[in-house]
Amino acid sequence: MNQTAIGMLLLFIVTGLVLIIFACLYYLWLKTKKLEVLARKSRPTQALEGRADICGYAGKELYDVLQAKNESPEIIEEIKKGYIFYLTRHLEAALEQGMIDSKKSRPSDLGSEMAVGGTKGEIMSWLPVDTLSKFYVFGRGIADSREVGGDMVELKETLNGLVQGALLEIGMRSYSSRVSEIITRKYLSELDDQS
Repeated sequence: MNQTAIGMLLLFIVTGLVLIIFACLYYLWLKTKKLEVLARKSRPTQALEGRADICGYAGKELYDVLQAKNESPEIIEEIKKGYIFYLTRHLEAALEQGMIDSKKSRPSDLGSEMAVGGTKGEIMSWLPVDTLSKFYVFGRGIADSREVGGDMVELKETLNGLVQGALLEIGMRSYSSRVSEIITRKYLSELDDQS
């Protein structure tokens, strides 16, 4: 074999290897793009809207899993710890609406579901309308008590009973004193200062 034949053979082999490498890279690039598209499509729409969940649950599902306890005890505890802030805020919103509506001539319609913002994003919280209506009526009563100088002890006891009842339904009664304290501090401390 002469030198030109060997040179041509080496050039042919190197060109072939470079083409194989580029073909493999192009194939990997195409597959990566397909995987990115699939990943975008499989993402839940709730996450795209800025909505979050707690252990995969939100809204009525979250309430139902706490009520039925159809998850492992560890997951239930994790859900309770993550949900207590959002639950408290949902109850406060119903109470606040009652306080606002006490100045209006007609009451607002309460909905079971509410988007509650927090550090993990917005989580849909769901509570039965009858539970929310009790807090709504209590909020209206707070506004009336401010005008007539209501009994602070009686209001605190009523609030504690409402919170315990709401949390008992979903097995979170151990958090009731904490929730009552937060709501008392926010909404009843002004009354305490006036008396």
